[in-house]
Amino acid sequence: MSSLYGFEVKSDLPLLRLNSAAGTRGELRIEVAREPLRAPAEEPADSLLGEDGRRWFASWELDGGACLLEMPPTGFFLLQPAEGRVVVDSSGGDPDVLEHRIASSAICTLLSLRGDLALHAAAVEANGSTIAFCGPTMRGKSTLARAMGEAGCRVLGEDGIAVELSEAGPVAHPGARGVRLRETDGQGGVRTGLAEDPGPGEPGACPVKAIVLLGERAEELTIERLDPARALALLTPNLIHSGGRGSIATAFQRLAALLGRVPAFEVSLPDDLEALPGACQGLLDAIDLDL
Repeated sequence: MSSLYGFEVKSDLPLLRLNSAAGTRGELRIEVAREPLRAPAEEPADSLLGEDGRRWFASWELDGGACLLEMPPTGFFLLQPAEGRVVVDSSGGDPDVLEHRIASSAICTLLSLRGDLALHAAAVEANGSTIAFCGPTMRGKSTLARAMGEAGCRVLGEDGIAVELSEAGPVAHPGARGVRLRETDGQGGVRTGLAEDPGPGEPGACPVKAIVLLGERAEELTIERLDPARALALLTPNLIHSGGRGSIATAFQRLAALLGRVPAFEVSLPDDLEALPGACQGLLDAIDLDL
């Protein structure tokens, strides 16, 4: 048995970062495309361009509620939410990157189309509840998740979180195992490696306790509780959705519903990485005290 975000996963591709727990929310299928997937002629609903003008992400909303993602150089991903299926047309390359994009981008977008609140975020389980960490790339989400895991928290995920919203309250479901960290290669370059799950075992689904927005680094740990309206504006860029106006509006409403039930904080971590363990405990203590 193996799962992601509470769903049993059946895959044609080898996926090494699945949870060992059985899925309780249904089944997701990861299939290899029988024919090449191609970008539609129309402009994408959403896209991201690099500084050189090259497109490194695009999404198209298709008939029947489906969605097509393009993530060069990995390939195309056809999302079929009604069937719970992701069809992959990969151009090869690093299998670790492919799995990361399947788990953190393709499946998270699929779950957003199915009703979850999906966030570009890391998250840990602390004392039975979830604390999620949002922020731009290189702001320290994965580093903080690893430090929290080493401090005794179970890591739910490091670059994609699915939150199930219900009357009983928001619940986060564990994503891919392990933590991807960027490291210098000694020649001025940066490479990404996968560290084993640092937490004391796999977490289960657990209620969301707080959302943390990581600000720029500072000399020491700083924590500010955010007004819900300001938190909504600051956290909106971290939403995962299919790109159209309707999907953006729906994701925005889900985020607003979450922030109506759990507090949000803006946090600056210390520049000195040796101070990070103490900052982790200070952050947990501050959130508990505020609540």
